[in-house]
Amino acid sequence: MTETLEEDAVVLRCQATVIRALTGRVAAADVADVVAGLSRLPDDHPERARIAAGLVMTVFRGSQDDTAEYAAYAGDLLRFAEADPPEGPQWTQARIAARMCALLHAGSQGELTDLSPLDDELGALAGLAGDNPALAPAVGLLHTMSGYLRAMNDGNESVLHRMPAELAAHVEQLRDRPEFASLLDMLEPMTRAMAANQRGDHAEMLQWFDAGSRSAAEMPGQEYVRQAIAEAVTRVEPLRALLGESGPELTEERLAELHELADRPDASAHDRALSHLALGAAYLKAGRETDLDRIGTGIAHHRAALALLPPGHPHHAFCQQSVALALLRRSEVAATTEGLDEADELLQSARDALGGPHHPQWAFLNEMLGHIRERNGQPGEVGEIGLLGQRGYAWRALLESDAAGAKIAIRDVTGAAISLARRCLKADDLAAALRALDTGRGLMLFAATELAKVPARLAAAGHTELARRWETEGAGSDGLRREVLSVLTQASEGADGLLDPPSVAEIRAALRNLDADALVYLVPAEGSMPGLALIAPAEGPLAWMALPELSVRDDDGVERYLAALADRSSRNVAVPPAATPAGAPASDPEASPEETPARDLAAPADDDPLLGSFDALCDWAWRAAVGPLLDKYFGPRKRSGGAVPRVVLIPMGDLARIPWQAARRGDGVHAVELAAFSQAVSAQLLCENAAREPVVPSAGGLVVGDPDTGDVALGLDAARLEAHSVRQAFYRGARYVGRRPNGSVSPSGRGTAEEVRRWLADPGPSAGAVLHLACHGSFAAGLDDAKAFLLLAAADPGDDGCGELSAEEILELLVASPGRRIGLVVLAACNTGRSVHGYDEAYSLGTAFLTGGVRSVLSTQWSIPDAQTPSLMYLFHHYLRREGLPPWQALRQAQIWMLDPARVPPDGMPAELLAAVPAGEPAPVAAWAGFLHFGH
Repeated sequence: MTETLEEDAVVLRCQATVIRALTGRVAAADVADVVAGLSRLPDDHPERARIAAGLVMTVFRGSQDDTAEYAAYAGDLLRFAEADPPEGPQWTQARIAARMCALLHAGSQGELTDLSPLDDELGALAGLAGDNPALAPAVGLLHTMSGYLRAMNDGNESVLHRMPAELAAHVEQLRDRPEFASLLDMLEPMTRAMAANQRGDHAEMLQWFDAGSRSAAEMPGQEYVRQAIAEAVTRVEPLRALLGESGPELTEERLAELHELADRPDASAHDRALSHLALGAAYLKAGRETDLDRIGTGIAHHRAALALLPPGHPHHAFCQQSVALALLRRSEVAATTEGLDEADELLQSARDALGGPHHPQWAFLNEMLGHIRERNGQPGEVGEIGLLGQRGYAWRALLESDAAGAKIAIRDVTGAAISLARRCLKADDLAAALRALDTGRGLMLFAATELAKVPARLAAAGHTELARRWETEGAGSDGLRREVLSVLTQASEGADGLLDPPSVAEIRAALRNLDADALVYLVPAEGSMPGLALIAPAEGPLAWMALPELSVRDDDGVERYLAALADRSSRNVAVPPAATPAGAPASDPEASPEETPARDLAAPADDDPLLGSFDALCDWAWRAAVGPLLDKYFGPRKRSGGAVPRVVLIPMGDLARIPWQAARRGDGVHAVELAAFSQAVSAQLLCENAAREPVVPSAGGLVVGDPDTGDVALGLDAARLEAHSVRQAFYRGARYVGRRPNGSVSPSGRGTAEEVRRWLADPGPSAGAVLHLACHGSFAAGLDDAKAFLLLAAADPGDDGCGELSAEEILELLVASPGRRIGLVVLAACNTGRSVHGYDEAYSLGTAFLTGGVRSVLSTQWSIPDAQTPSLMYLFHHYLRREGLPPWQALRQAQIWMLDPARVPPDGMPAELLAAVPAGEPAPVAAWAGFLHFGH
């Protein structure tokens, strides 16, 4: 009886609150009292759900500002009400509003640690909201922001890259809604801040972030927005300190604000911990502080943050890293090892918590641990720890669902790889240094091919259902992609793991298969650090040498060449706006407003800047790298029979733009006369290529000669002559498409993109194994619109435009046709070896063919001269088909022929080709050195 009376009293009191809410506003304390009372009622009490639903429909019927004070109780009220919910649109609307308030409150308290269910729930709420003008915009915006938070936690740069556009769409949707005006004032600058951050422009990001923060502080109501911005401020403060944005000393006012955030008694542990982290970073200047007292204060704040967040909290590992980094800084400034053992233990514990390379902080944590071991007298462990950390970059390349996201995710990988390699060399661990350099190479190409192997890998690992889902849902599903990669990474742990570069033994075996003497990495100088060459020979020990002059920034001749190269790439062809890839952001070092290269219509003029830059460039290339390599390393290691050494180069950064085969000794002899040079994307792809069964070129294949590109590009008379002469002399069984020397269209085809696509995917033996393309090539480097493609004939004969075949499409076609055996692709088009994603990434038309399984590829470094290229190409095919030389050797012999003033043409060489390279003097460097060889 007593229990019944108590329950009745609770019910009456709660019902009275609901009635008051119907006629006016109730205090948050009254709502709290209802929640407490309903909690005391039995789960099956008939009035519990009814009262909770009634209160939800009364207090969560206004704007977000009106309901913010009740948000802490929304979750409990919904839990009670949904045991027996009412029906009708009024309940649906109130439930959505209450659930949004509950989620915002949980987020502000740091309680939303698993964002996957949150994303799913918000998607369901968006479906319920439909086009309700009072709810749909807010639910949609919240859904977008939850996706942003999830992507931040996962390190998914593809999602983050798309976020500014999604937020901009929300902004446009809300622009005509006066009630959202203050929210727009905050959203627009925040959207710009996100976009700047994606471009890597942190200074601009901070500028827009500050503008958005000021707008948020001035917003009427919107308490949860202000709380979210306050949390973001604490996250951004370390970056501001790192960039020196707050000046050499923080102002007393700013310090007081941060202390107030850290010490406010009503704040959650999560909020206080974030504030202490911001204070710690501020006092330490993100690792640049030199005053030991201030460093000590920073350590204390980081320790306070760690104490507030227990193990298992999503930010606990970050707090551990922060303390360790602060201890490392104190060790450096005090010139002592004190505290390094503790830092080591903290990082090991944090690494266990991160769980593996899937975590965004994995690479940074292991890099820091390697620094601590090195400083603590354990340099021999640097390589092992560093390579473990570098797996994080390979993971991120595989995780990203678009090229822009992948480029952002791995933009630091090359610098990290070079830094690790230098530290490994310092520890005399050359094998680790070699593997470290390879972790920064060709990750986007690697990802493109590895993802195609996913179904087979899953089946081999016993995950047939996951393989079925992959083939059904595809790689575009971010959640599935992450799940699959986690499974494959665990299944491939070990020396031959999915994320690891090849071993030295594997590299040696590949070099022997390719009949190459050594793989040589060329690493540019940086600051006070000299350039270097790291050498992996087919036989004998690894070696390295310092190359002090190997810098493209410290030599006027090299800088003139690079400037002329960029200028030459943008001349000679006018592409209408519809066919021109959009320019990249100015912050991208590879970008230019418009890069639409084409084969030149004539030999370069005497005053051509590129031609005028070669003398100084070739002399520098010998001094800086090729001379020391050939004289000091390969000189004492002569091949039997007097054969010249064959060297496979992996030039890093801007060094990939240099025609190393054109390096010139003091007596005028070029490097190509002393050695054979090929290039590779990475040791990983070198090993894959070497393992493929050779395909000997035969008389069959496809030859493309200057297809009609309408108004997009000018005709190439010499390219037609080149293609027709090559086909008639060496590939009579090949199909010829495009235009013939007299300008008429070949009856076999106009040279459309579709004709080339069909040939690439044709597994039949009659298709042949050689593709020669004498046409226009184009590329644009940037973040969003990076693209490399061939300009071919339009699908419609009456179209004034052209057809395009991109590097991405080429790679997709070849990966989807594993049975296609192509021995040789010759890209006699401009800039087909130029990377659109940065030279360390090496993603070009040529490497797309190579990665897709083509055994040998010839591509170009610049806009090749249309008049003289046909002679070089004819000689290349002559040495390949008539004299039986492998492609790398055939190219070298053709280049030497061009250099020989007393050159004698082979029988049958057309007189028109000879006229462009008259005997009596060497052909200019621009006429022969632009071609690179990759592969067999």
